[in-house]
Amino acid sequence: MVFPVVGGTQSTGYDIANSGLFNGSNQLLSRTPSSEESDMTKWTVSAWVKRGNLGDGSNHQYFFGAGDYTILGFNTSDQIYLQVYNSSGGAKAVQTTAKYQDPTAWYNVVGKYDSTQGTAANRLKLYVNGEEVTSFGVDQRSSITQNHADLVGDDVAHTIGYSANNTSYFDGYMADVNIICGNTYDASYFGERDTDSGIWKPKKFSGSYGSNGSFHEFGAESTGVGAGRFASDTSGNGNHYDTSNFSSEYQHTDTPTNNFAVLNPLFSGRSSTLSKGNLQVTGETDNTYDVATFGSSMKWYTEWDLDEDYDGGGGGIRFGALHEDELAINANFGNFANATAKWYTNSNDGKYQEGPGNNPSGGGSRTRPGNNDIIMCACDGANAKIYFGINGTWLDSGDPAAGSGGFHGNWTTAMKAGIWFPTAVYSGTVASGHINFGNPMKSIDSGNADDNGYGEFEYDVPAGYYALCTKNLAEYG
Repeated sequence: MVFPVVGGTQSTGYDIANSGLFNGSNQLLSRTPSSEESDMTKWTVSAWVKRGNLGDGSNHQYFFGAGDYTILGFNTSDQIYLQVYNSSGGAKAVQTTAKYQDPTAWYNVVGKYDSTQGTAANRLKLYVNGEEVTSFGVDQRSSITQNHADLVGDDVAHTIGYSANNTSYFDGYMADVNIICGNTYDASYFGERDTDSGIWKPKKFSGSYGSNGSFHEFGAESTGVGAGRFASDTSGNGNHYDTSNFSSEYQHTDTPTNNFAVLNPLFSGRSSTLSKGNLQVTGETDNTYDVATFGSSMKWYTEWDLDEDYDGGGGGIRFGALHEDELAINANFGNFANATAKWYTNSNDGKYQEGPGNNPSGGGSRTRPGNNDIIMCACDGANAKIYFGINGTWLDSGDPAAGSGGFHGNWTTAMKAGIWFPTAVYSGTVASGHINFGNPMKSIDSGNADDNGYGEFEYDVPAGYYALCTKNLAEYG
């Protein structure tokens, strides 16, 4: 079982290996062409995006910009906004009536400008997941001057993850960004409809980029500039971008062709602050909880990394799993009768618990985890068996691969088989922590994958357990 996913989760013959994570505050890629494109009456921008934090009513999240006027991205109300420069009457824009607020989904957004068109409504078009948007809350296309040159391809700053207009930064993941100058293409050049599921899925663009166009895969290419060559242009043009405030941790494997779980910012029972692609948690009200966007009855594995500024004082973390029956709004993570399992660091001890504060045999005080320690969780939902470990060692002689020992052997009450969700509480005076579903935010020293080769974990993934990503969910459910 997963929360609804509406775009780009099906594997195709074309797989996207990497994405770039943008933190919403100070990160961007930028390039200023040395000369203008020969034809600036036409351009196309296509990007696959997965949102992090959503609109807050005050900060726009534009993910592409050219100069001070051309914009593509999300406004403060999570509507998509596409604006171009027009010499007659200033900038002109379209803005969707629909809101795009699904943090589990990859959206393919395509903006197309062609001022040579005789019909004004055809001079600016917007596509989302393969469908042309026709319902707009703002529609100023009738005022776009025919044959007017816009700024894409001009010798002005072109930015990814940022727009100089409103000084807005994008919060979330981006993949397969195509910037095309002097040519127009509709969405069918960047994706196709899966014949079985109907889901819009990526395909490799094979058209012309123009002299100032570029293609961004966010991979460690052999040419280019920036942190991890993060901003390389792989179109063949060599139009590499510069980076601002990136490091290798912002290159990810969460992509439109293998979508990884994150923590769900829309789950209203939570009161924490999520950041860095919904993988970092900062303190919240005691016992309310964050839950992953994906849950499953398959055998899944996750890690919880206590940040280096974890203070070890009052409060603590509770990290574990929650049964689908207990996904209650504003509920206390400690009060569920028999459908929760957690590693608990409160009161200067480290212990595991089940249900409403029960300490099973062997679940009492032990060495409390501290700065940079990693708590491991392996969950076999179909058999209601959950295991915990610290820094590579499973507790209580647990062997998740064999199904023996560990936490589950000490249950006081019967646990429920079924779909379980990774869940976390971070409360009190502690600082923050990172959850790793196989798409880590913090640097990983070891780089262990699951048996299918998916995910990147600090410690060895038990045989038969898998990262929570759509390729594994499609195979194991």
